[in-house]
Amino acid sequence: TRDERLGLRCTTVQMPTDVEPAAGLLLGDDDEKLDTDQELCDEEYESKNDILMTFRIQRTYLLRCVVTAAMGSLLLGYDLGIISGALIPLREDLDLNHVQLQMLTSCIIFTSIIGSVIAGVVADWFGRKIGLTMAATIFLAGSVAMAVSNTFEELIVWRCITGIAVGMGLVICPIFCAELAPKRERGALTSFNELFINVGIPLAYIVGLSLRNQPNDWRWMLGSGAIPAIFLFGMALLLPESPAWMIKHGHLEKAKATISNLVDTTESEETREKVVRKMVKEIKEDMSIAKNMATWSEMFHSKSNRRPLFVGLSFAAGQQLIGTDSLIFYSVIALTHFGVQESTALQITVVMGLLKLAFTLLTTFIVDMRSFGRRVPLLVGATVCVLGMLIMSISSFVGYSTHSASGFITGMLIFISGFGLGYGPLCWLILAEIFQGPFRSKGLSLGSVVNRLSSFLVVATYLSMIHAISLGGTFLFYTFVCLGVLAFSAVFIPDLTGRKLGSYHSS
Repeated sequence: TRDERLGLRCTTVQMPTDVEPAAGLLLGDDDEKLDTDQELCDEEYESKNDILMTFRIQRTYLLRCVVTAAMGSLLLGYDLGIISGALIPLREDLDLNHVQLQMLTSCIIFTSIIGSVIAGVVADWFGRKIGLTMAATIFLAGSVAMAVSNTFEELIVWRCITGIAVGMGLVICPIFCAELAPKRERGALTSFNELFINVGIPLAYIVGLSLRNQPNDWRWMLGSGAIPAIFLFGMALLLPESPAWMIKHGHLEKAKATISNLVDTTESEETREKVVRKMVKEIKEDMSIAKNMATWSEMFHSKSNRRPLFVGLSFAAGQQLIGTDSLIFYSVIALTHFGVQESTALQITVVMGLLKLAFTLLTTFIVDMRSFGRRVPLLVGATVCVLGMLIMSISSFVGYSTHSASGFITGMLIFISGFGLGYGPLCWLILAEIFQGPFRSKGLSLGSVVNRLSSFLVVATYLSMIHAISLGGTFLFYTFVCLGVLAFSAVFIPDLTGRKLGSYHSS
């Protein structure tokens, strides 16, 4: 029978009493499928009658808070972009070899892992707001110190310190956004984390392009990171604290006031009170679940978590092992191999950053549509990445010429567009969805560590690989890695669009 109340095709099978059910009918997998379908209908009915799904949001207030928190992620994007333009003048001024350039580039990724761990402690003890101001302060100090450094060793030390701020911003931003945003907006607003990384990259490319060939250009480039850090610090001072943190630490009335500010002024006082009561209730329920979080032993040995753990960590590693950060960090150096002028190479990186941002925005808009969901942009983007990497490899083997340079640039832009469409914005969303509640926070922490270590591996070996197996050989290697990650995604990553969190085990 069709459930017209929900407008959904929820089918219930009625069997005659004198007929034995056929093998498998209403038993085993079919029975589980009917239970799953009924769960989906129940969730849809609840969402239609949930005040949190229908009240009008005060978007100016919400976006101001979310954009401020997302500035913490912008710090990573800005550093990724600015070091790309600074590497060549740094190499010339400080007479650095390719191993030193790799160390200078990759050290910030390694120490961002330390920052991620520190961020969890700071955010829990002192609050999300204090954590963001600390990240801004450390990044500000590191940027200024790098600008006045005179030796390779000094630069390494201050880039490592700056990496701590980057790791803190990456962790605290999605936590704050997820805890403040109403649940119907949570998917899109939490993706601001990746979105602002992609805002920071082209912004830094533009700054690097404008400062190149100026006196002390690399110093001004690295020092310019102080500007977004100052903005983050000032804006974070005006932020409210996360309602979840305030409730956890006994500041219930302050939490209610913050939640009340999310409700548009056109709503009635009764609706406002209902929204506040419902959000406080859900926050307390979530805190109750958090008390029963899985231990690290259960994380690795629980039978129900084995498949999500394998898929989640493998996917987090694959997102970086396809070689994305090698292009973001070393794009200018790669283009100069083809005889492209450095100024032209910097202009191309700006286009690359804007393309990545544009396709990330596209995925943000379509990811919650059932006609697209997660798998369509993921698999299309992954296929485009394979094509782009293959074009770069072929162009590199052909030899360095005008035609091969055009082919390489085309491949690079195709690859970065595919990454912006699929792997980039979807990695953290998929990780959040496949882990069940008790395993989610530790699963995301492990995913972050594996992802950053994979990025470090790529960035720390890229120039050495070029010296060992040539530029074409390096991109051919990454082409095969892209194929492997595409195949893995097609087999193991389900589409959980519209499903409740942690439903991967029943999909």
